[in-house]
This record gives sequence, structure tokens and C-alpha cells, in this order.
Amino acid sequence: MKTEKLSAEKSLELITEVIAQARKKFEENGFIFMLWGVLIAIAAIGQFVLLKNEYYATNWYPYLLMPIGVLYSFNYFSKKERKSKHNQISAIVSYAWVFLSINMLALGFLFGRILRENLIPVILILLAVGTIISGVSVRSRLLLFSGILINLSAFAGFYIPILYQPLLMGIVAIIAVFIPGIILMVQYKKKGNV
Repeated sequence: MKTEKLSAEKSLELITEVIAQARKKFEENGFIFMLWGVLIAIAAIGQFVLLKNEYYATNWYPYLLMPIGVLYSFNYFSKKERKSKHNQISAIVSYAWVFLSINMLALGFLFGRILRENLIPVILILLAVGTIISGVSVRSRLLLFSGILINLSAFAGFYIPILYQPLLMGIVAIIAVFIPGIILMVQYKKKGNV
């Protein structure tokens, strides 16, 4: 097997191309950010309404949307993977999201009683990590700032009464997940990639 040394210019060009491909994939997937922004907002605000109306035993029911969202996302990305070229950056981001999603689901459904008032802030921290990884890997300031906003909201959540934490998460999902998804999709369409 013959290896070839790349010049500095060729190396930079190759790295730029890989980042551009990953960015295009995420801009194209602004839909997924929109989907998850809506799902998280509906579930979290639904929980807040149930708690506010003293339905304590069933307040977690709206989060049953999350496994449905995971199945839909898995199907969506499986179809896209078959059609698109895969690169290392998009693989790293995809695996990071899979790992973080599994952990968020496990924390919510298996360890919620243990974490209690710390559950939502911890889940927001994991959501922030995934968003920041996405932003850094595709050089998107929008996603980077969204991740930082989610992270700051998570820290604020530790000081908010448990009743209002789902409301916080719902608002954060709209502002830092759904709206950036819309912006990413609009940017993608403006570039003529419809």
C-alpha cells in the first residue's frame, strides 16, 4: 500500500471539505433540531401543566413522546445514511448524540426518583453538551451559543423550584433547540439546497 504525503494546502483543503460536508448534513438536519425542540417543549410543558393541576402520579406521561422521537430519529437518520456520504466528523457527532440520548432516557425513566429536583438540570447539561459538540464540529456559532444558553439554563435550574423546572426546560427547548433548527433549515434552503 502506497501512502502519499499531503502538502499543507492539500491537508487544509481536505479538512475544510470534511467540515463543509458535516455542516451541510447538520444544516439539512435542521429538521431534527426542530422536531426535538417541539417534542421536548410539549413534554416539559405538559408535565408542568400536570404538576400545576396536582396530577403527581401521572406527571411524567408526556415524556413517553421521547422514545417515539428516538425511534423516528433513528429511522430518519438510517434513511439519510444510505443516501449520503459519511465522514468522520458527522460520525463523531452522531455517536455523541446516540450516547447522550441513551443517557438522557436512562436518567429520566430509570433514575428520576433518585435525582428528583436535579433531574431536569442534569438532562439539560447533557443536551447542552450535544449541542455544543454539534456546534463546534461544524463551526456553527448558532449551535455553539445555543448549547451555552442551554448549559446556563441548566445551572439556573438547580435554583428553581422543581414545579417550575419543566417549564424552564420547555422554554429552553423552544429558544435554544427549535428556533435554531428553523434557522439552520432556512440557511440550508437559502443556499439552494432544497
